[in-house]
Amino acid sequence: MIKFEDAAKAEALIGYVFTDKSLLECALTHSSYVNECGGQSNERLEYLGDSILNFIVAEMLFNATPDDEGVLTELRKELVSKSPLAAAVREMGLIKYYRMGKGAKSEFNKAKDKPVSNIFEAVLGAVYLDGGMDEAKSFVKRNLLDKV
Repeated sequence: MIKFEDAAKAEALIGYVFTDKSLLECALTHSSYVNECGGQSNERLEYLGDSILNFIVAEMLFNATPDDEGVLTELRKELVSKSPLAAAVREMGLIKYYRMGKGAKSEFNKAKDKPVSNIFEAVLGAVYLDGGMDEAKSFVKRNLLDKV
C-alpha cells in the first residue's frame, strides 16, 4: 500500500485527489512490483487510459480546427505519442512514486519513453474511473495539452 503521505504528494503532482486511493495505488504499480510483492499492476488502467486519451484529444482537435480527417489523425497521433506523455510524467515528477520490482528499477532508469508514457495512461484511467470524464479531461488539459 502506498503510504498516505506519498499518496497525498502524488495527488498534488497529478492535480487530482482520489476518493478511491486504491486506484491511485494501482496506477502507480508496475507488473514487476506485483510479481515480487503482490497486488495489482497498472496494465488494465493503462489500457483504459489509452482509449480515453485518444478520445479526449480527438474531441479537442475536432472542436479546435476545421482540418480534415487525415490532418486531425496526424495531429492526434503526435499528441498522444510516447514522447509527450513521458515528458508530462517526468515534469509531474510521478516516477518518484512509481512502484517497481528491484530488477525493473535499474532497467526503468535507463528506459526510453514508452514505459514512462504508460504511467500517464494508467493515471488517466484511474482519474476517469474515480472522477469521471470531466476530471479526465481536466487532467489531460492541465498535464499534457497546455504544455504542447
